[in-house]
Amino acid sequence: MNEILINIDNADDYTNKYNSNTLSNKLSNYIYEECKGKPINNEVLIIIKPTYKIKEEEKHDIINKIHNNYKMDLDENLLILKYSTIKKMAIFLLGILCLYISYFLKINFVLSETILIIGWVAIWEAAYAWLFESDKNKIKIKRLKKLSTCDIKFENFSKK
Repeated sequence: MNEILINIDNADDYTNKYNSNTLSNKLSNYIYEECKGKPINNEVLIIIKPTYKIKEEEKHDIINKIHNNYKMDLDENLLILKYSTIKKMAIFLLGILCLYISYFLKINFVLSETILIIGWVAIWEAAYAWLFESDKNKIKIKRLKKLSTCDIKFENFSKK
């Protein structure tokens, strides 16, 4: 289990200064950075240690802000992945089309070879993206899924 400790001194520590209904960017980045380098299959437990008396309503507000923050990030990354996949497929099909055209276009040697090269490069770019770049996105999506449903516990308030 990956445990992330968070010390909260006041509501400004977890609230976005521009929108009080969302999590602060600093806290969001901190939580995500704390997950890096740890196994992605491990569950995440966030332990919040407030230095002031915190009400139950505020606890639920913090939990909702954390979960909603990562759900929005997850939705955004899934959307990017969807369009990226469509783009990779289009590039791959363009490459195949270029190879097909270059095979039948024997009028001009230079033009035929240029189209052949464009076709192979397009196929290579799509294959490279599928084989190597998609892993980063899949890991990020898996982390965001864990964070959007993670357990969040509060420790008793203690003064500094």
